[in-house]
Amino acid sequence: MLVEVVDRVGGVRMLRLLGFFDDFGPQTGSSAGPLAAQVRTSGEPDEAEIVEYLDTGHRLTHFMEAGVDVLTGEAHRHTSGCSSLVTDGLWVWRADFAHYLETYHVPLPAAFLARVRRLRHRMPDLVGADFAPVFDEIVRGFGWTGVDPWDAETVLRPPPRTVLTRAEFAARARRERPAGPWGKAPRKPRRNTQ
Repeated sequence: MLVEVVDRVGGVRMLRLLGFFDDFGPQTGSSAGPLAAQVRTSGEPDEAEIVEYLDTGHRLTHFMEAGVDVLTGEAHRHTSGCSSLVTDGLWVWRADFAHYLETYHVPLPAAFLARVRRLRHRMPDLVGADFAPVFDEIVRGFGWTGVDPWDAETVLRPPPRTVLTRAEFAARARRERPAGPWGKAPRKPRRNTQ
């Protein structure tokens, strides 16, 4: 899906979808194909920085569902709100796309790589008058109805947020897992009645 957005300086730019695989269900616009066909053994040399770039994108939507890795069925660090939409102002991706990039090293479009490297892996600011038209065009592009357009004057600069790395997520999950059998209290010994 390419969505035309008019910049506040009068230029036109096209929003582009990144990593919307067939496995995620019906999509509006173009799909990246099945995820299994995109798996590679290694990624870009700067893949860790690209994953960080994806993790620090601007949230367009927040969905509260939980999802798992579509190939393994396992939870990952982006399980909560995985299909929330994220943007850098030019590209739009799902919140869990960073997981699929770092796990399966999926290929990235050359134009996206060029933009990220030109920005030195730093997420550009997208606030106020820049954020509102992007959100409004995404809403129209996905065919969502009943969503009020954003008022550019009410959009506030979001505070910086930290995102767990894959290793931090795994360590926290191991720490929080309860010991022993899950869901059952230990069995009491039987009394000998004889």
